[in-house]
Amino acid sequence: MLEKPITIRLPREEEISKNSDIIRRLKEMEQATIEEGYKLTQNTDDYLPFSFYAEININNSRLWNLFVALSETMPNRINCIYNEYGKETIVGRYMEKSDILPKLEQLKFELTQDCNLEFGLLFHVEYVLEEILVSETKYIKYWGSHEMTFRETMEKFGLKENADLHFIDEFPSVVEPLTKFHENVKTTDVVLKELDTYFSGEEN
Repeated sequence: MLEKPITIRLPREEEISKNSDIIRRLKEMEQATIEEGYKLTQNTDDYLPFSFYAEININNSRLWNLFVALSETMPNRINCIYNEYGKETIVGRYMEKSDILPKLEQLKFELTQDCNLEFGLLFHVEYVLEEILVSETKYIKYWGSHEMTFRETMEKFGLKENADLHFIDEFPSVVEPLTKFHENVKTTDVVLKELDTYFSGEEN
């Protein structure tokens, strides 16, 4: 079974309230393949300029390292993207990747454990779209154009392609605040304010 962030769990019996659909989905989850690996889909639509889309499951303790490794395949000047789950994505100003990653690393624990936060990196010009997004349930969504380089990165982490892979957000779950588990962590609001302060504003 995949190592999940500490803030996400299955609903308890008293939280289900005899909801037959939730019970059915939880039973389906028992048979689903939720493990390390990835699914890859080719882009057959010319609307956006990327070649393929991938969804990647990785144990939570390895999530940050994979995020950094994938970021190394992106151009040097990119945007940081982030949002509170369910709200509009904020696109930070265009910056050097070498300035973005250290700031995100300062918030690494909150970003990889708080299931109210999504974050990632974006490079989008007229003919190219590359994006890494860490979803609220902490698997990675990836849009890219260099499939061989992507597959090489997956191989370095021992991640195999699996068309039958499933993801946590396909099934019922309960998200709890990170502060319930650690007193000295930053709340969702504080993290978002820090990201706003650092990534907004006019470029020098």
